[in-house]
Amino acid sequence: MGTAWRRGVPMHRLSTLLMATVALATHTAALAAEPVILPPAGSRLASGQRFDVRVAAELPAGGSLAVTLDGTPLGPGVRIGNAWLFRQVAITRPGTHTIEAVVAAGDGAVAERAVRTLTVEGWPRPRAGAVRNVILMIGDGMGPAHRTAARAFLHGTANGYPGGWLAMDRLPVAGFLATASLSGFVTDSAAAAHAYATGTKTANALLGVFPDETPERSDDDATVEQLPSLLARTRGMVTGVVTTADVVDATPAGFLAHAADRGSGDLLARGELAAASDGVLRVLMGGGRRRFVADDGALIEAFRRLGFVTPSTAGELRDVVAAGADRILGLFHDGHMNTAFDLQQRGDPNVVKDFPDQPTLEAMTRAALAVLARHRAGFFLMVEGAHIDRQSHAADQERMVWEVLAFDRAVAAAVAFAAATNDDADPTNDTLVIVTADHETGGVVLPGVGDRAAVGTREYLRTYDSGGPLPANDSDGDGFPDVADPVRKVVIHFGAAPDRYEDWQAQPRPVPVALGRTGRDRFVYPNPERDGGRGVLLGGVTPTVIPAEGYAPTQAVHTAVDVPLSAMGPGAQGLAGVHDNTEVFFAILRAVGSDPPARPGRH
Repeated sequence: MGTAWRRGVPMHRLSTLLMATVALATHTAALAAEPVILPPAGSRLASGQRFDVRVAAELPAGGSLAVTLDGTPLGPGVRIGNAWLFRQVAITRPGTHTIEAVVAAGDGAVAERAVRTLTVEGWPRPRAGAVRNVILMIGDGMGPAHRTAARAFLHGTANGYPGGWLAMDRLPVAGFLATASLSGFVTDSAAAAHAYATGTKTANALLGVFPDETPERSDDDATVEQLPSLLARTRGMVTGVVTTADVVDATPAGFLAHAADRGSGDLLARGELAAASDGVLRVLMGGGRRRFVADDGALIEAFRRLGFVTPSTAGELRDVVAAGADRILGLFHDGHMNTAFDLQQRGDPNVVKDFPDQPTLEAMTRAALAVLARHRAGFFLMVEGAHIDRQSHAADQERMVWEVLAFDRAVAAAVAFAAATNDDADPTNDTLVIVTADHETGGVVLPGVGDRAAVGTREYLRTYDSGGPLPANDSDGDGFPDVADPVRKVVIHFGAAPDRYEDWQAQPRPVPVALGRTGRDRFVYPNPERDGGRGVLLGGVTPTVIPAEGYAPTQAVHTAVDVPLSAMGPGAQGLAGVHDNTEVFFAILRAVGSDPPARPGRH
């Protein structure tokens, strides 16, 4: 969110990439000293997972480069500038493996040498039986306090106990995930999606590739195979991707496409088309229709030629599922889909006037499950609640809460599907469900309860006993609050945000929390349209100086807080406790197992 893209590479991302290359010793100035090998140090790969070996080196006059894997020459490689790429390498034997790059002088003497060790993990079929289906649900930006806030907003407290629980609260396995990226303590959604999809680390803004010394070009990137492709090749499984964002946004694209710039929308869309053409992708739903119908609809027509039906409304989605569609490209908004708060018209109904019939995340999840369940070899489904992050960036507490609850409704649909498969008499159709986040957004804390009588003052916040219990707010049991601004309301504070006005009451329309533009303003300033008439001016912690180029820091930011994980089904227990986010990739593979399915379905 809030990123300005310049000539295909965002300026702040470019600086991040350059810092990452320095950390990896891949700056051009270092090339003469020692060859630089990718994948990066510390990389873990799955047995059979395909990846590129990239060696950057500067050869002396008449010199040569030799690259070996465990002593066996790799080749032939492709040279692009000062980089050699060895594509589609795969290691099947678990354990530690060594890549060595040797630069020889013209006389054959060794001039420079570099070594990279990789760890390869096996994923044999579990003794108790493999799962057929995997559902990974990512609440983008959802930290521990987001979940607590939504539960409290909806159910309140009674006699010191929560008045109710979210569907994700009730899953039997719980843990936390660390989320740092290769380039920073705080990750973005691209690097986080890459970690889940590949089991490896990359720099912020990259998807399916590793950072190198030439961030301005993509033809020399070292790629790594993503989970949907690996599962399709080895198990015959198909994939569905569902999001409330544009379908080429970082999280959905991170499972299907490769790019050194998460803003390369056209490139990412072509990657998604390639996944569909390869038989990997069966369901893709979200926003972003504008890109697919551009150029006389070339992209959407390419999907249709592959057998995809293309609903654009909730009603059309219901119809194609009922008709038995087995491939769906559902695009329900020109850009990102609208929030659940606005779709329910809790504020200004004109917010959704151009796209009044968008399906909920729950409806898209149920549709995806109906389609994918027809594939007998099993499926992988990734569901993203994208607007938890977006509304946290905007420090919009009500829309954020509605998004967590909408995500939880989708979780409940996935849990019901898994319970049906896991509790029936067929031991070969079990489902693993993992619910987590890619990072925390906003630095959310819950300091107490708000008192409507003091709206517009600091006295609105009541802490400890003065706050008292929190009333329930869901009398009709529909899973969403009855009112957005009850008399006594959980106070949600965004600690990683800019200076802003706040009265802790719902905004009829989405309103930017702060303003400021490069080339126009020197400093970020609170948006007077956002509660400026009666709100309290709160000091923030994000930078106030607008850089000369790039983007203005006018939103709440991601944090490095560990994110919660909840899971159920065979293989879930391995995720209990605290892990790195890459462990999700390996846990999924261990649950699935590498033996082929007993009854392979059509592909």
